[in-house]
Order: sequence, then C-alpha cells, then structure tokens
Amino acid sequence: MEISTQIILAVIVGYTLWVIVPALWRFYALCRRMRKYGSPGPAHWFWGHAKYFNDNDCVTKIYNVIAERSQSKMAGVWLTFIPLVQAVHPDTAKAILQSSNPKPTGPGQPYNVLKSFLGEGLDTSNGSKWQRDRKLLTPAFHHDILRPYVKVYNKVTDVLLGKYEKKMDGGAKSIDITKDLALALLDIILRCSLSYEGDIQDQEDHPYSYAIRRISDLILKRFLVPWHLLSWKLYMMSTDGKEYKRHIDYVHGFAEDIIARRKQALEKDPSILDNKKRLDFLDILMTAKDDSGASLTDEEIRDEVDTFLFAGHDTTYTALTWALYHLGKYPEEQEIVYREVREVTGDRQYIEWDDLGKLTKTTMFLKENLRLYTPGATTTRLLTKPLELEGETFPIGTTIGVNFAVLHRNPAVFDNPTEFRPERFLPDNVAKRSPYAFLPFSAGSRNCIGQNFSMNEQKVILSRILKRFRVVLDEDHEVIDLAKLVIEPKNGIKIKFEERL
Repeated sequence: MEISTQIILAVIVGYTLWVIVPALWRFYALCRRMRKYGSPGPAHWFWGHAKYFNDNDCVTKIYNVIAERSQSKMAGVWLTFIPLVQAVHPDTAKAILQSSNPKPTGPGQPYNVLKSFLGEGLDTSNGSKWQRDRKLLTPAFHHDILRPYVKVYNKVTDVLLGKYEKKMDGGAKSIDITKDLALALLDIILRCSLSYEGDIQDQEDHPYSYAIRRISDLILKRFLVPWHLLSWKLYMMSTDGKEYKRHIDYVHGFAEDIIARRKQALEKDPSILDNKKRLDFLDILMTAKDDSGASLTDEEIRDEVDTFLFAGHDTTYTALTWALYHLGKYPEEQEIVYREVREVTGDRQYIEWDDLGKLTKTTMFLKENLRLYTPGATTTRLLTKPLELEGETFPIGTTIGVNFAVLHRNPAVFDNPTEFRPERFLPDNVAKRSPYAFLPFSAGSRNCIGQNFSMNEQKVILSRILKRFRVVLDEDHEVIDLAKLVIEPKNGIKIKFEERL
C-alpha cells in the first residue's frame, strides 16, 4: 500500500474516531435525555414536531401543552430530527442566559440560518467581535439619543390615525389593523435609524415590508425541511431558495444604497453631523471607533442596519398588533389605560418624553401583552463547554435554548397564566418573582439593546390611538396565532375604531 493511501486512511479513521463517533454519541445521549422532558406531543421519527407549527393557534397549543407536560424546568422540541432542549423556568433560563459559555451560532444551529440575512450583526455574531460591536452601538440607545425620537413617533402616528379614520368613515364595520400598522412601524424605524423619509405610509404596501415578510416565511419553512436546513447549496437550488435570495438581495441593496449616499455626503461635508438636530443610528455607526481607533467596515455597518431594521420593525409591530387585540378583548383594561393617558397628557395631542415614565398602568398593560405574546418566542445557544442544568450535564456542541413563551405561561411562575392581568406587574408582585420570570427582551449580556426604543414607541402609539378612538374587537373575525420568526395573527386582527367625543 502506498504511503499516500495509508495517510488518507489514517486521516479518515482519525476523523471518524475523534469527530464523528463523539458527535454521534452526544446525539444519542441527548436523544435519551429528551424522553424526560415535556414536548408538544408525540414526535414523528423524521419530521419531529414540525406538524405542530402548521396548526391553527399553534403557538397556544404548543406552549400550553409543553407547560402542562413538563415535570422539570426544561422542555424538548424536535426541529425535524434535530433535538432542541429549552429552559421553561426562571432558574434554568438564568443559568443559560447568565453563562458566558454558549454562543448563538454554529454549524447546524437555528441562528446560523439568519446569517445569510443579518450577516455578523449583534444578533448573530460571537466572541470578541460581538463584544466590540455591542460597546460601539450602546451609545446609539442612550436616552439623549432616544428623546428626540418621540416627535417622530407622534408624526408617524398622525398619519396612521388619519388612515384608520378614513377607512372607518368609508362605512366599514371593522378594519384589519395589521398592514397599516406594519407600514407605520417601518416608517418609524427608517426615519429614526436612517433619516429616511420616503412617504412609506402613502403606499398600499412597501417592497421592504413585503420582502421582510417573505424572508420570515421562507426562513420558517426552511427549518421544517431538513435537507434545506442542513445544506445551503441544496436550498439555493430550490424555488424557495431562489426567492429567498431575491428578497435578501433587495434588503441588502436597500441598506447599501442609503449607506453609500450618507458616506458620500459626509466625505463632501464632514460638518453635516454638527448641524443636525438629532443623530440617527446610521450616524453613530459611521462615526464609531473602537479602542484601537478602527471604524466599522461598510459590510459591518450594513449588517447592523439590517439587524436593527428587522428587529426594530417586526418585533414592535407584532407587540402592538397584539396590544390592540387585547385592548378590544378587555374593554375594562382599555378604560383603565385610557383614563391614565388622559390624566398624564390632558388635552395635549402629542405624547412627550416626560410623559413616558408617568404612564405606569400603560406600561403594565404592555408588559402583560408581551408576557402572553412575546414577539421573539425563543432563543438558542450552542454550548462551547459542558453546562449542568437540573442534575444533567449537557456536553459541548449541544443546542440549548430558552423558550420565553412557555416560561411566560408556566403555571409554576404565573398563577392562572392564560388570564390577562396587568396587575401582575405591580411593583410588589414583580418583587416576588425572579428577574428571569419575564424575558420579552431576553436577559444577561446579550439582552435586546433596543428594548427602551421599542417600549417608548409602543407607549406613544398606543396612547395616541386611545386618546382618539375607542378600540372595539370584531367578534365575528377569528384570530389565529402563527409562529414565524415572530408570533403573528394568521388572518390579521379586525378592529372597529369609535371616535371619542
């Protein structure tokens, strides 16, 4: 036998013994462990729990069933044949989110699918790059930067209220709130992050909004097709993959065009920033320098812009959609919030920065809304070293996560968890719970950097709507939740807006 052949055989045997065999053993051990955890029901040998993600009211079904079945503080879900162990209790969530051990992406991990969309932005990057970028971006969310955005929220809401009024004046019994609300949230995020004003809300739909919806749909669909999830090349050869690439190219091109024009303007006149009344997210990205004096590259800027536009648009839109649904479903709670808004703002049309901290009951309402319909239902991590949870040691390479939606409906954490009760967030009640019992923006070092931006936005828009209209739910319209990258109403939500006198 030739020496070269011996070397090849030795490499194959070595790779099998040191990589493949340990990986198979970890997989086998994890499969055995999965039997002890609650799950959404019997898993198909190949498709896993995929069928549950296509059911009507799948979010409610999956999370309620897991919570009922789980006898531990962990739960198990099969993404086709890929096992995913998730924390569903504050104790285990804390252990995962406080640990510096896990990272969000790696080969075969759910978050890895997002890299083709968000690149190496804050949601998907790891290690020293993530630490550097988080430090550079934190100033963009200081209250001095966020304060002027309140005027933007108000101006955008003016247009939204006008659209709702016009549609109701047209004689409609009720209107689907989702598309107009989505455009308003896109308008806000583009104005605040990029100073982009393109008459977003004057359009029936916007290609960016449409592209984000299709990207979200296609990513979820890819999770349910194993060969597409595991092979980028196979996925790109499929019809879905080609459509996905087309929308990704549009989204990237949209951001790159704005970045290029801003860069040219700054090169021509560096004093532009000195004369601006407020700096936007892009201004801060383009002028940020790390400890070594290095700036972000154009690709890094685009990745962060894409991440912020997606996270800042989709999650807040979903949160407000469900908030309006809950206003209509619980008119007594709506009246409580309305009275507070009137007391705080009086006859003023606009909500001001100083009002936000005084809207305590409104904040409680919004938090209870986020508890029941957390926009980002789960997060996942890849273990880089063993982690012990509930007497079990999970080895390196395990995909482990936190299921925020199940945690928020866990009867061991929240009494009668399916009931809508904003008083859960009274200070005395919050003090009795673990800080890891309510995690709509995650927690630990990788918590959502834009959470204050989102909450301020929600308070302004909700308050403005309530000052103008009484929100009445169309009881004839069936509301069905659907798990995408965020939790959305499958057939929209129909509301009757009654003008307040």
